[in-house]
Amino acid sequence: MSQMKLPRAGLLLWMCVMNRVQDTATAAAALSITHCVIRQYVDITCYWETTDQHLNINSYRLQINKSSCESKHSFFQVGFCNTAGSDCSVQPIDSALHCFCADVLASTRTGSIRSPPYFFSGVNAVKLRPPQITNLTPTKTRSGCLQVTWKMVESFLQNEKIYIRLQIEYTTHNQTRSQTTQAFSNETLELCDLHPGSKYTVRLRAQDSRAHAHWSSWTSLDTTTAEKAPSAAPRLWRLIHSVEEAGRRRLILVWKPVSWPEVNGVVLSYSATCRSDLDSSQWTCGTMDASRRSCILNISDDPCHCSLTATNSAGTSPPAHISIPAHTHAELPPPQAISVTRLDDTRLVVEWTAALSQSESGFVVQWASVPYTEPTSLDWEHINETARSFIVSGLLPEVPYNLSVVSLFGPLAGSGMSVIAFTREGAPSVGPNITMLQTSSSGVVLKWDPVPLEKLHGFIQSYTILYSINGKDKSEKVSAHDEQKSLSGLMEGTYNICVMAHTAVGGATGPCQQVVVGLEDVQVIPILLCALLLCFLILIIPVCMRVRIKQCLCPTVPDPSKSSLSVWSNARMCQHKLPSLSAMNSIISMGQTTIFQDYGEKDYVPVQVFTYHTVPQDSNETNISTSAVTHQDSTLPAAQAFPTHLLNHSYTKPGQVTPAGYKEDPQPSSDHLLFESFFTNKRNQADLCDYIHVSQSHEPVITTIDEYRTLDLNECPHFRQVLPEDTST
Repeated sequence: MSQMKLPRAGLLLWMCVMNRVQDTATAAAALSITHCVIRQYVDITCYWETTDQHLNINSYRLQINKSSCESKHSFFQVGFCNTAGSDCSVQPIDSALHCFCADVLASTRTGSIRSPPYFFSGVNAVKLRPPQITNLTPTKTRSGCLQVTWKMVESFLQNEKIYIRLQIEYTTHNQTRSQTTQAFSNETLELCDLHPGSKYTVRLRAQDSRAHAHWSSWTSLDTTTAEKAPSAAPRLWRLIHSVEEAGRRRLILVWKPVSWPEVNGVVLSYSATCRSDLDSSQWTCGTMDASRRSCILNISDDPCHCSLTATNSAGTSPPAHISIPAHTHAELPPPQAISVTRLDDTRLVVEWTAALSQSESGFVVQWASVPYTEPTSLDWEHINETARSFIVSGLLPEVPYNLSVVSLFGPLAGSGMSVIAFTREGAPSVGPNITMLQTSSSGVVLKWDPVPLEKLHGFIQSYTILYSINGKDKSEKVSAHDEQKSLSGLMEGTYNICVMAHTAVGGATGPCQQVVVGLEDVQVIPILLCALLLCFLILIIPVCMRVRIKQCLCPTVPDPSKSSLSVWSNARMCQHKLPSLSAMNSIISMGQTTIFQDYGEKDYVPVQVFTYHTVPQDSNETNISTSAVTHQDSTLPAAQAFPTHLLNHSYTKPGQVTPAGYKEDPQPSSDHLLFESFFTNKRNQADLCDYIHVSQSHEPVITTIDEYRTLDLNECPHFRQVLPEDTST
């Protein structure tokens, strides 16, 4: 029995060993090194992979040995490294001119797994360090060339330099070109056949040709080629407005910049000019900044042609031309039909049918958001004559766009056909505003303003009139083309009425208004308010003008006691002989014309004028005649013999006489001169100094010179200034 158990135990042991070996072989096959890279005189980096993710590997240990490439039998250890990742570097190394053997030992929970050995030649695994660009400049003599100079960071033996090669790659506007050259044959290279005025990115990398699988990393530098005058003209278009003034109309020139690579640099300015085809008239926008894309001119209604040029630092582009027809020129036909189809939220496809019996030279597709605000918001594109569709991109959802197609006939353009479209419709953001036109005992008539298209966010489908009373809501649906509605059969009461606008997506309600239905006298209220306002004005105006009304009805009556006549003296005077009458001015009366408001234009004011002379008073004489006696006392001093004039202040009016008077003055002082503005002598200016003075020691004897004679205006221009006011009223 025991002899039978021994063979069975051996069989079981052999089966366990074989399973162990098989598991180890399977695990070793799941771990392998893919490749190794040598950086000359720096390090060796190896990469591996694990195909079985259930091994639960904790860490890896990379072991590298080197040997002679001829024998491959005796190996010497270079070094090792530990990592938890899938690559590891051993450093340093002295040279890559050896053969190497690498293996990886992985540690798991159940034991260790070693990868199969990986043999490789160091020369075939070398990866060079990137070269260094020392100079990158445009070639001065050639506008489409760049000169690049480089140097290798590593040093090589002379016999190894022939294996080192260089790859140069230069890119502009997503266009990449490359070429390969020997790194040490010539360390300067000229790159030609480039676009003038374009920015280029130049990249270099190096490789040992014996290690064809390994290139160094890139080193790069940017530069710009020398500019050249633009080789193409800008793309030009126009918008013609109707005549604003006699013989004038508004022209808007719009353009797109010269595209790359024809621009040959950076545009600094634009210049636009229009010239009449019938005379020498011209209109220009001058030199405009490079950011401008439009120009507005007021031109005549005659035919003209316009040109536009672009300028950079090297020169000016060829001009772009466009013809502007006369205002009276017959319009050329538009396309027969146009349609717009939505592609997605940002794109629309425009399709059209060309006009019959016409030979178009091309088309222009225009589009702009609604409302159209300024020329820069208009976008457009030239299409060739064979095209019948165009995709407009870069649009926004829920925004209305006006799209149009214009046919071109050589230098002239036909009229356009347009359509409004959305990439995606939405619900309105506001509702209509309503106005009540009329109310009655059982109905109302209301009107509403259409919602602007840019606030509708879609096409209007219908309106709904909402009205409610006492918590009961009612509605009526109205066509999208109606803007007025009459509601009838309403019961008496106060209604809340509003209008809702609908698009294909949703609706929005405008502000509501309260309306009273069933009161016929509602319209009387404004009339009563107007009547009350009128009565208020009638009452307030007299209160504000009471002072002026009082002056008109009750004028101020002068007080005679305060008149200058009240202070005249009646004392007895001596007579003093005055100069002869020939030396005196004739003082006479003049016609009163419109100077006093109490007299009419044709009324006259007669004035009695007297002259008198004084004589010394005799104390022994008890009575002195006041008759017309004139003499001069020879004993009187010369200073007292002075002429004296008296104006009778009395004036007459029909049925009224005012007595005269005079003023006393003991001495002829200038402080009491009377009637200064009255006396005028045209022949002798010195006589203007003769004034009326009455001395207390002289008695006047008054003699009438000329009674009741009417003056002419030129005889006494200042007489109106001394006439007293009429106080009869």
